Amino acid sequence: MKRIPLLLLAMLATTPAMAQLKPAPPPTQTRPVSLPPPSKPASDASGQAADNERLRERLERPAPGSRPAAKPAAKPQPAPVPVYDHDGRRLNGMRQAGPGRVMDTRTGRYHDTVPSGDGVRIVR
Repeated sequence: MKRIPLLLLAMLATTPAMAQLKPAPPPTQTRPVSLPPPSKPASDASGQAADNERLRERLERPAPGSRPAAKPAAKPQPAPVPVYDHDGRRLNGMRQAGPGRVMDTRTGRYHDTVPSGDGVRIVR
């Protein structure tokens, strides 16, 4: 079995230790630094105002050959559901307050209902 020279062994042992003692390079050295673009001078504000005005005019004016935007159709109001009392007589002045509920607009009272024929019937 061969013996490894002591000097070679000492050199191999110190190499990793030396690499760990080296300081890390600064972050700007390993990658490029990007700076924001320079700001426009204040004297360019009048040119920007003119550009804004031209853009506003172009947006307000419809393009030739294009149709105007469609307006949403108005939702039709639901027809009032006929309300009947417990004897089958039609009641006026009742307003639907929710599923299975109506409100008497004259007295402000709420009544429970069940479906009945073409409308609803108040439950006793």
